[in-house]
Amino acid sequence: MARYRLWRKEEIAYLEHYWGIYSIKHMAKKFGRSVDAVKLKAQRIGLGDARLHFEGITILQLSEVIGVDYNCIKSWGKRFGFPIKLKLFSAEQKVKVVYYRDLWKWLKTHKHVVDFSRIEPGIFGPEPDWMKEKRNADLVAKKKRGKPWSEDDDLLLKSLVNAYRYTYPEIAARLQRTEGSVKRRLMELKIKARPVRIGNHTKYTQEEVKQIVDLYDRGYSIDVIAERLGKSALGVRGKMERMGYRFKGKVPIPPKEALV
Repeated sequence: MARYRLWRKEEIAYLEHYWGIYSIKHMAKKFGRSVDAVKLKAQRIGLGDARLHFEGITILQLSEVIGVDYNCIKSWGKRFGFPIKLKLFSAEQKVKVVYYRDLWKWLKTHKHVVDFSRIEPGIFGPEPDWMKEKRNADLVAKKKRGKPWSEDDDLLLKSLVNAYRYTYPEIAARLQRTEGSVKRRLMELKIKARPVRIGNHTKYTQEEVKQIVDLYDRGYSIDVIAERLGKSALGVRGKMERMGYRFKGKVPIPPKEALV
């Protein structure tokens, strides 16, 4: 009968310190023990799931936290250069993860991909200074985007559009909604009248161009940028495209070189 080998204090200390950082297979080899023995010891000293004890998060866990489909997050790797890594936690199976240091670095240059209005502050550890404004920007956008339409809202919309004197930006501002939301509601209600056209070919000043770049870099949506500039969202998007921005879905991707 095989003799049970007691765990030394140094082994337990190593196990506690590196649990979730190194794979169970790596530690089993280091200790000269089986993978099952390492798992059992970790369970007995209360270490829990190794996937919750490293400086990062699995893609499956990330999907649950931010409310984005798992396969959609995986696609970010090709679409936006999202830094997914493979990490060995147990004996053989590798799990897709992202390390917090890589996540924050990526988020700083891809603020428009993730909506932080519904994400608990601090869930990914200490947050950089710019994160507070990014979350506020998402909250501002959410207020305009997610509000259900009431009968009074519909009546006001009909009144404004039938006056034939208000533009999309003016009606959107009055109703505290996005221009896209106003446009969709007009179609849903089968209202034939449309807001007055705005001159989208008006030349932008250098100061307005700087504002677009600054607000974009801080994480504000095109609708909010347009409202700040007193222009239409469609016009701002067109200007950004002429400035070199590319759009993947609704996500603007900045040009590689500095704009101003």
